[in-house]
Amino acid sequence: MVLQITTDHKPRPTFEQDTLTDTEGAAQLLHIPANTLRKWRCTGENNIPFIKIGRQVKYRTTDLRDYIERHTIKGGV
Repeated sequence: MVLQITTDHKPRPTFEQDTLTDTEGAAQLLHIPANTLRKWRCTGENNIPFIKIGRQVKYRTTDLRDYIERHTIKGGV
């Protein structure tokens, strides 16, 4: 498995590959404000895994995709 790290100079992150992205990139993928992710990290709300590398916070795009799948309502009521 190849893991890529996105930076400010790279294109917008996608769900196509397992990559690491920062808070802003994760927020773009989830279509939520970056401050919401920061709040969730502090409160433990929604339990999206993240990685600390020094002072940097990174998210795996596969974890973000899993979060979306867990919160997808499929049919029915």
